[in-house]
Amino acid sequence: MARQVSLNELLSIVNNVENFEVIDYQGDSIIIDEVRGGIVKIKDEETKKELSELRKRSPRGKPTPKQISTTAEAVKKLAENKVKFKVIFGPKEVIIRFDLDHYIRLSDKDVRVIGFSSRDEGALGLIADVLERYGPLVFLRRVK
Repeated sequence: MARQVSLNELLSIVNNVENFEVIDYQGDSIIIDEVRGGIVKIKDEETKKELSELRKRSPRGKPTPKQISTTAEAVKKLAENKVKFKVIFGPKEVIIRFDLDHYIRLSDKDVRVIGFSSRDEGALGLIADVLERYGPLVFLRRVK
């Protein structure tokens, strides 16, 4: 359900570790929505069993305080520049996604940059300084 928020409300959402997507801007207001994930039906019983084993071993928890504060700083800069993006929180990681081919993953030790060729390119150029204070930028190419 899309709703209008202020920048301060958006930063409060980040600090509460809630996933969101910025879908538009209207004046000083930011239009956000819930992040929609694709649900995949798995019919093969063997595959279902393997995936359930993986799920049992997957790490639980939330991002570290440093990841949350870095994300809040990045979100502030992106919103001030009216960039559309998604923020997805996971166990000890945060993903800031711009589209399918361009996203940034704050892991526990570095910042993985996917789809960008330099620190000055596109939306990454706006937040590279903030991200570098968190950890080194590691540029990866998206596997096709």
